[in-house]
Amino acid sequence: MARSKQNNEARLQELIGAAKQKNIEVRTEKLLREVGYRARSGRCRIMGQDVILLDRDAPVGDQIDFLASALADENSDRA
Repeated sequence: MARSKQNNEARLQELIGAAKQKNIEVRTEKLLREVGYRARSGRCRIMGQDVILLDRDAPVGDQIDFLASALADENSDRA
C-alpha cells in the first residue's frame, strides 16, 4: 500500500512537471466548502496565467485523474 501511495505521488509530480512545461501553474489548495456548495478542482486564468487548482483534500488518485484530464484537454485544444 505504501508503494502504491509513493507511485501515485510520483505520478502526480510528473503531471505537475508536464503542466509547468506547458506554462500552466498548478496549485494544490484547500478549497473551501459551505452547506449546499461543493468546491472542486478546476482550471482558470489569473492575470493572463493559466492555473489549475487541485483540491488538496481530494484523494491523490482523484487529483491525478483531474490533472491528466486537464492536460489532455489542453493537448486537444492545441491540435
